[in-house]
Order: sequence, then C-alpha cells, then structure tokens
Amino acid sequence: GDQSYFDVTCPSFPLRMGHRVQQQQQHHLASSSKVVHKSPAASSSSSAAASSPTKKKKKKKLGLITFDLDDTLYPIAPVLDEANAAFSTSMSNFGYTDIEPSDIVETGKEIRAAVESDNDANDASSSSAAAVAATAAAASVDPLKPTTVNHKEIRMAAIRKEMEDFILETKLRQTAEDWATEVESLTSPVRKSAEKWARTTVHSSVVQAVYNAWEMERHHAAERHLFPDAISTIKRIQEDHPNVIVGAVTDGSANPMLMVFSLMPLFDFTVSWEDDLDKARLMENVFQELDAVDQSDGLGWIYRLAVQKGKEMSNLTEEIKKKGKREDSGTDDDEDFEWCWVHVGDDLAYDVGGAATTGAKTVLVDLAPEYGQTARLRREGKRPAWTTETEEQLENHREMCMNALEKVDATITHLGQLPEAINELLKGDDEE
Repeated sequence: GDQSYFDVTCPSFPLRMGHRVQQQQQHHLASSSKVVHKSPAASSSSSAAASSPTKKKKKKKLGLITFDLDDTLYPIAPVLDEANAAFSTSMSNFGYTDIEPSDIVETGKEIRAAVESDNDANDASSSSAAAVAATAAAASVDPLKPTTVNHKEIRMAAIRKEMEDFILETKLRQTAEDWATEVESLTSPVRKSAEKWARTTVHSSVVQAVYNAWEMERHHAAERHLFPDAISTIKRIQEDHPNVIVGAVTDGSANPMLMVFSLMPLFDFTVSWEDDLDKARLMENVFQELDAVDQSDGLGWIYRLAVQKGKEMSNLTEEIKKKGKREDSGTDDDEDFEWCWVHVGDDLAYDVGGAATTGAKTVLVDLAPEYGQTARLRREGKRPAWTTETEEQLENHREMCMNALEKVDATITHLGQLPEAINELLKGDDEE
C-alpha cells in the first residue's frame, strides 16, 4: 500500500482527562474490572536519550477513531433474530406463508456451502481435461446463483430460494390434485416443468423488497439494542478530543448512517467490505471475499481506505478551523500535531489483526457476560447460531484470532472504560 497510509501510526499521545462516565452507566463498571494493557517492552533507551540531544516531540492528538459495530456497540444475536422475523413477515405479506425466521439462516448455510464447493472445484481444475469440463459447465451456469460468499448475496439468494421452493411445492400440489394423484407420483418431466415455472415466477424486485425489509429492521433493531453506555462513551471521546473523526469499519451490511435516531449524528463515515470491495479492486487489485482471507495482511485494504477517509476529513476540518482563526484574529496560529488513530472492536482476527497490521492502536472489546456477545464464540471454535460459515471457515477464523492475540494493545470489559483505556494506553507509551 501507499506509504502515506502508514504515516498515521503514533506511539503515544497525552489526552485530556475527561469527566467520569455518567452515573447512569456506572453500574456497568464492576469494581473488580480493570482495563488490561499490553505490557511495555523493557528498553534501555532512556540512558541513550540522556546522552544524546533530545528532539522536541510533536503535540499529539487523536485524529481518528474507528469502530466495529456488531457485538461492539450492540449484541448481534438479537438484532439478527429480529431482522429474520421481519423477513418472515415480509415474505408472508407477498403471499409466501408459513416460512419461519430461521429458514433464511438454514438456507443461507446451504447456499454458502454450495458456493464454496463450486469455488474449490474451479480451483482444482488445473488439468486440460478439467479445464474443458469447466468450460462446458460454464455454458449452463445459473445466472441467479451467487458467485461470492458475501453476506448480502447469500441472503438475497436465500430469499429467492425460499420463494422458489414455496411456488414449486404449491404448483406440484395443485398438479397432483388436478390429476387425482399423489405428489410423489408425479414424473420427473412434470417436476422439471414445475421447477422452471417456479424459477420464472419469482421476480427480482420482490426479492429486493424482502431484503430491504430485512435490512431496515436490522438497523432499527440495532438501535433498540445499543449497549447502554455506547452513545455516552462515544460522546465522551468526542468531548475529550474535539474534531476527532469517528468512522465505522464493518464486514457486513451494518451502517451507522442508517441508524438515524442514535449513531448517525456521532459518526462521520463508514466503510464496508461488501460495499467498498469494488473500490479496493481498483485501488489495490483486491479480489478476495472476506471469508477467503486467511492472514491479517489480507484485511489491510479496508483499514487503509478508512484511514484515507479519516485523513481527508481531518484535513478539511483543520483547514476550516485555520481559516476561521485567520478571519477572527488575523493570525494563522498553526500548531504542529502528530495525527493518531485507534481502532475498537470485538473480533481478534478482523478488528485487532487487520487494524494493527495497518498501523492502528487496537482496543479489544471483550465485554462482560451481561452484554451478550456471541461473535467471540468463533475464537473458541464454536458456531454462533446466526452464522452461515462453513467448518473450514470457522477453523480459519479461529487460527487468525490466535495469531492476533499479541497485537492487542488494550482490552476493555465495559464500554464505559474506553475513554480511560485510550488515555492509559497512550500515556503508557509516552513513558516508554
């Protein structure tokens, strides 16, 4: 990547101590809970510094703080449960009755496994015979079948399949009744005709409408389930660090800009693996879907994009502020700051590993049980009920989590600890 992306790394900076977290969230701060920091490495640099001329340090400031969203600012499990319930209701509104909220998850798992299997088969087709077979198969590729495993495509394909299955079952039942026979007695040609009927009957606009209902409820549910200290914590950071840019980095469809009653006023931008992958392909020739990434380096592009956006917005803010000072006082009053970046998230692999590799100070959000985090089950090799990942992907994710452990700079067990965690983390670096 461009070296300029890495120039934002900062070893430390002093922060103004803000007021304590508001009283209504103090009950979340267990008296025995402590912010855990990475121990500073022993160094003999102090004696060397005493014998050499000291260079005046730049004044540090927090220029950018980025947040993961799911299981960092709200619990993902109930949010997806309520979104899936909206999916079921929307399907019923279009006439697809008796479809359960969990059906979209189970169907998504089947589709994801099929896509992975096809991709593996294509990777294995290196011989000339296999290449010929692959070319022949390409002529009959299903244009409606997802070719990637990103969350949106899998979910859209699951919605379509649920619709097709419903229409197919209805058509077969009606045909059997017309012919006074059992569904099981219908011949293969009849079934194939019914499958073609089901395929052509489902309209993409209806699939999109159901997906939109799912996505809308996902954001509404996220607002309802925000952790009690999420908003006050972000506001505290903004009070401590005026003009800090606040961004979201997400691997899915969550977007704080769509949470108009809660997070939208607090965030400046969002970058998404799904929505911004095309930009990455242009910028850095990135073609990997998230689930194909097996090392932290492969996550770098999304954080470089976040830093680029943060730097641009921060520079614009500084430019506006300087112009205002010149107009008010006739002086520039330009101070030389060192711009710093902190990333906050719950996922060792994606949040800590990816952000640290790109130059961020990292804060792992490993919350107390009452917060209801479930995504972290994956680092233990367990499958959360809502995920559609294959066993191979879960194991790969677990290994990436283990490799990222040493990249954690600080760990918090309650969100209200975050302002102090940032202060203490970077204050500790100042003393190294």
